[in-house]
Formats: sequence, C-alpha cells, structure tokens
Amino acid sequence: MWRRLFLATALFGVFLCLGTIGYVLLEGWDPLDAFYMTIITLSTVGFGEIRNLSPVGRLFTSFLILGGIGTACYLFSAITETVVSGQLSQVLGERRNRKALEALSEHYLVCGYGKVGRRICDLLVAEGKPLAVIEADEKYLEHFREKGLPYVIGNAIEKETLEAAGVRRAKGLFAALGDSSKNIYLALLAKSLCPEIRVVARNEDEEARLIFEASRVDAMVHPSKVGALRMFLAMVRPQVADLIEEVVVDRADLPEEILVEDLQIKQETSLEELGIKTIRGVYAVLVKRANGRKDFVLDKKTRLSPGDSLLVIGHERDLEAKLSEKRAFLA
Repeated sequence: MWRRLFLATALFGVFLCLGTIGYVLLEGWDPLDAFYMTIITLSTVGFGEIRNLSPVGRLFTSFLILGGIGTACYLFSAITETVVSGQLSQVLGERRNRKALEALSEHYLVCGYGKVGRRICDLLVAEGKPLAVIEADEKYLEHFREKGLPYVIGNAIEKETLEAAGVRRAKGLFAALGDSSKNIYLALLAKSLCPEIRVVARNEDEEARLIFEASRVDAMVHPSKVGALRMFLAMVRPQVADLIEEVVVDRADLPEEILVEDLQIKQETSLEELGIKTIRGVYAVLVKRANGRKDFVLDKKTRLSPGDSLLVIGHERDLEAKLSEKRAFLA
C-alpha cells in the first residue's frame, strides 16, 4: 500500500518536472509560468492557456495531458486507498478487540504495561491464561494488536475502564502501576466492583505496607525485595536459584515431572529426619514459621515445628517416594 503511494507520487513528480522543463525549452517561458501551466494541465481544472502556444507546444501539451491525467488518477486512487485502508484497519481492529473483551471470563487483568506489567503478560501467555491489559499510553496500541492481547486504553483507576475490561467477570487483577498510591486505590476500586476478585499489587513504598493491607489486597509484591532475594539465592544457594528460575520464569521449558510442594508440618522434626537434604535433585527452598518469619538459609539441622510450612522443589518420583515414608510428620 505504501509502496504504491510512493510510486504514484514519484511518477507525478516526474511529469511535473518534464512539463515545466518542456515549456521552458519549447516555448521559452520563464520557470514560474511553465510550472503553473504544467499544474493546471495535469490537474485538468479547465483554465485556458496563460500564453499562446506554438503548434509544437500544443502537441507537447496534448501528450502531457494524456500521460498526466493517468498519473494523477493513479496518485488519487493510491491516496484514497491509503486513507480508507488505514481507517478500515483501525475500525476492524477495535471491533475485534471489543469482541475479545466481551468473550473473556475468569480472566486476569494486568493494569499497567511497564516492565513489570509486560513480564506478567508474558508469563500469563506462556501459561495459556486469558488476560486483558489496561494501559493509559496509546503508544502500545499497535503492539497489543500485533500480540493479539485484548486491551483497554484508559486510566485503570476509573470505574468505566475496569468495567470495559470485564472486571466483574475477572478471576484476578494485577495492580502493576508505577505509583503505589494508585495501586492502593485500584485495589479498593476493584474490590468494590467485584469483592471476590483476587488482587495482587505492586508496592514500591515500604511505608505504604499497612495501607496496602487495609485496602484488602490479597498479596503485595515489592519488586526490589524480590530482586534482592533472587540475588541472595544466586550467591548463597545457586542450585535453588537456578531451579526457581526454571519453575517461575522458564516454565515453558520445565519438565513435567518437576513439582513444587508446600509441606505442612504437624510434628516436631528436622530436615535431616525428613531426609530432604539427602535426596538428589530435591531442594528445600524456605521455611515459613508459624509466627510468619521466613527462613531461607537451611541446613540438615534446621528444626521444623508444628504449624511451620516447608517449600520443596524437586522431581516427582523422588519426592513421592521419600515423603511417603515421612507422612507422620506432615499434615
């Protein structure tokens, strides 16, 4: 389409130059009169000759009209096609997006398409989860269409925008805006529209933790803390860091036999008694204590008490075989 428009414009320019030069050489006109005569000839506006033409000049004008009219029509049709096709494509794109949004149910809303929001979308797509993106910046419009992502361009903290994205039918909402205060308001608004929706919010302000908790957000994530934890594990427990990377980040390449188990402890024991530290390919990632404290640096002497929760990652066959012998310690 654009190539055709460029070609038509170039041909029209060639005829314009040829006509101007022809009148200057054949009739001895000054360049301005020659250019003006060429313009009214090619545009077929019906003006008369600005000067008397010689027989040769009239013959030249005849050929200029024949060639120029065809070129002018070609240029006009190319311009019309470009304008109409662009508008039609936009209209059809909006219609497809509206139908996609209306068809969504039990989907996830990603509010904010910055670095965090974009990565969340990639993970949801990799998992085959239905989603819709809410983003205020229109520069992502073509990107959403190319990716086939249902979208709403608008302010995520407005009721109309959330409803356009189907918040009342949604399963969860990611409040991934760059402003923590907006994420708090977004969580409150989403919960008021759909009380059962699960909201996970991004928090960049440690002092806002209590406000987030009061906003009924289901989970709060501090990107800086998550990044620090990943770096810590990569240094102190690189095997666990690599496995977490595979499980959480590269799930598309994760073997099906890898399991993540959250083991609930019901009797006093240790990692050594459970045998976790002796199983090849199985890693104890963290212990969440009954009082809420989390321990990441674990050894075989690490004690486990009733009410504690142990996160374990490993091969399904190894986990099932080993833990089946230790069910007395597990809830």
